[in-house]
Amino acid sequence: MDNCYADDYCAAFEAENLEISETNPSINKDGSDQFFMTFEVETTSPIDGDEEQFVRVESTESFTFWAKCPRFKAGNLSRERISMMLTRAGVARHKQGVMIDIISGRADQIANTARYRAERLLPMQVSISVVACDCYEEEVEAVS
Repeated sequence: MDNCYADDYCAAFEAENLEISETNPSINKDGSDQFFMTFEVETTSPIDGDEEQFVRVESTESFTFWAKCPRFKAGNLSRERISMMLTRAGVARHKQGVMIDIISGRADQIANTARYRAERLLPMQVSISVVACDCYEEEVEAVS
């Protein structure tokens, strides 16, 4: 069974109680607004049973990203930047399409929400669960 195209999961939301890192390597002197994003990535692998399919959690990792927010109506976080974040978090490129749409849409909502208009720092939490497959290692080898 090819598990590369199994249903993966991605959710992005405002992170009201997110512990924000004190160091921001990308902070610049122009004082632009910034997204502070944490990605929680769970990698699972299938365990085929007799009648049902189960999954085993292989790993769970956390990643932190900072990104400028230009405060546009749309396109506040570029598809390329989101793809770079997902790749660093171990998500294979062919699995990223829907995840990019979800994260981009939520970034635009957060950037345009009234409660964040006066804020310089926009916190976002992203939760991802992907089914492990050999394709990610193949992509990494192809890029290297």
